[in-house]
Amino acid sequence: MNVAYDQELRSSAITLNGRSVCIVDDDKLYCGHLASLLKQEHIRTMEAGDSATLVQVLEKEMPDCILLDYNLHAENGFRLHEQLKLRFPDLAPVIMLSADESQRTAIKAFRMGFYDFLPKRNLRLEEMTSVIRKTIVRHESEVARFAEVSALRKKAMFDDLTGMYCRAELDTKLAHVATSAIKFRRDFAIFSICLADYDAIGTNFGIANADEVLRSFAGKIRSTIRSDDFCGRFDEDSFRYVMDRNVTEDNILECQRRLMEKLTFSYHLKSVELQISPLIGVAVSSEHADLAGMMQSLAVEQGHQRDALRAQSNPNDWSALPETLADTGSGVTEARERRKSLRMRTLKPAFIAIEEWSSKISCTIRNISDGGARIRLDQPLALPENFLLQISGSGPLRPVRKCWHINNEVGIEFSD
Repeated sequence: MNVAYDQELRSSAITLNGRSVCIVDDDKLYCGHLASLLKQEHIRTMEAGDSATLVQVLEKEMPDCILLDYNLHAENGFRLHEQLKLRFPDLAPVIMLSADESQRTAIKAFRMGFYDFLPKRNLRLEEMTSVIRKTIVRHESEVARFAEVSALRKKAMFDDLTGMYCRAELDTKLAHVATSAIKFRRDFAIFSICLADYDAIGTNFGIANADEVLRSFAGKIRSTIRSDDFCGRFDEDSFRYVMDRNVTEDNILECQRRLMEKLTFSYHLKSVELQISPLIGVAVSSEHADLAGMMQSLAVEQGHQRDALRAQSNPNDWSALPETLADTGSGVTEARERRKSLRMRTLKPAFIAIEEWSSKISCTIRNISDGGARIRLDQPLALPENFLLQISGSGPLRPVRKCWHINNEVGIEFSD
């Protein structure tokens, strides 16, 4: 059944008798007018004239729906809505009331997460109750669906992103292995495997790209482990690989070697080539009193590895893809310079000064790194190999060298 049609049927079936609505408007007369209209449908109403009063009302009782005015004296309805969502995780659905009936305001309200939009002028009871009814039905459907998905995720054996066992299933299997090891007096080993630069990738390139790298990392783990062992995602960027058959020193060392070799690779992310490497630790049951001791040992070892990595790594040591010629889509072949440091996408005004000239040439910085930048001229112009560049109209003139120049695009290297 069509979702919108299904919600329409359910909204017509529910009654508003006994439901509660909070009206937020600094006009007391208008607020009272809406309250008297809603009481005709036996709807309980609460009233607030500003954000402070509204917070007090919501802390006492969360209504089924909120009617929020766009302008509350000096307060903006959009900003207040964002603040309410941060303060109240279970915030009731909010409908915007506004004297501004422009399409632009309504579109912005929907984009900002409001459930619906009601014009204040000539607002009729039938229109208002219809919107409130649909809003309540939609919100209750979303809450029920979220609860169902959360329950399914708790029961799920596998992690959505990596395809590995999820944390709950991993803990269950680990407990079973530990119990069997005691019963049959045999050893087992747990390897901690961590994607070393997950946080740095997320910071510089976004969480979505970091997750793509993590998915590739997990796939390489799955292709490396033995068929009678198992592995699961332990936390955001690390895994636990369990070996409980033929646990010998030689097999543990061989496993570490295979993992290190397989999980050290290059990952091409847009124009940057990331050098991926793992942090690997191991704990053997014969060296610890119990499973908790093994997990604690792995956590401490992983912490030391992270500290050592931070101390010796350079956050800008990712290099660009090898120099190639790329088609820009307009028939122009564009050169890509080699970058030995992280390029940051930016858009800043700048100007070029050439020593023999007294004039300044305006330009725009498109991308920049510690080693150089990509600049765009207002129009194609011949430039010498070496000139001076000043960014954002402040700071010193920096000597630069031209690496490539196509039409009004120029790649430069900082000479200082």
